[in-house]
Amino acid sequence: MSHPIDFIKMHGAGNDFIVMDARSADFPVAGVLDRIPDLCNRRTGIGADGVLLLLPSDDTDYTMQYLNADGSEAGMCGNGARCLARFATDRGLPSKLIFTANQLRYRAEVFEHYVSVHFPVEPDPVIKDIDGVEWFVIHTGTEHVVSIDPEYSKSPDRYFREKGRLIRNRVDLFPSGTNVNFASILDQNRLRLVTYERGVEDLTLACGTGAIATAIARSHASMLEVAKTGSGTPRASEVDHHIQIDCPGGPLEVSFSIAWKHDKPVYKKIILHGPAVSVYEGRVSL
Repeated sequence: MSHPIDFIKMHGAGNDFIVMDARSADFPVAGVLDRIPDLCNRRTGIGADGVLLLLPSDDTDYTMQYLNADGSEAGMCGNGARCLARFATDRGLPSKLIFTANQLRYRAEVFEHYVSVHFPVEPDPVIKDIDGVEWFVIHTGTEHVVSIDPEYSKSPDRYFREKGRLIRNRVDLFPSGTNVNFASILDQNRLRLVTYERGVEDLTLACGTGAIATAIARSHASMLEVAKTGSGTPRASEVDHHIQIDCPGGPLEVSFSIAWKHDKPVYKKIILHGPAVSVYEGRVSL
């Protein structure tokens, strides 16, 4: 017997999702999870980078569950988190929200033209040489590697797709796989970003957690350069940063603070800002 399910198609800077309200006791969560690759197929299904479920929570406004287009667990999804926050507010929840995702508590603020999500993580960048290229390994709620090179501004999507797939599947380095980010600097506080996403297994128009990883990688690289040359100003107790990340689907903004602990930078108070747009409503039978 088929079970009709209402959904909304949403996107954050082109990173698109099928969004469902799964708070009722009779919602067929297992049935949806089994059908995710079919639902996300862009030729024979609705088409999306992943599926977002708004689930009940005992101690926060809701629980967020996100699955990649191939049905795999994704870890945190920054653009998805913003879309789900707007979806929840549109269904009567407040514009200032606390939600649970992967056992962590996040805060979200829904405004007219954008949504901000506060990340309760403090990434610790690690530099890894992969085939002669410097990559920053940064966990922002999910796994990312970031390379910053001015040549990426001239590279075609074919290069990013091939190189991204290769690194994403380096199980000798990343047993669970990773998301791969290619960034080029536009100016001091602005970068261009292309991301190959694990679970989508292709380039996406934007990646929120990748934008965070890229902003932090940029800051970390700058501090390493200052340390190497001995130039720059003395370290303040805490410094705020605001960086724009230009993705193919549109800009995202990342703000964070840097504090110093035992002569090591600590990245904290991380906020991802960007659009969260409803495209259309529909119904699908499972």
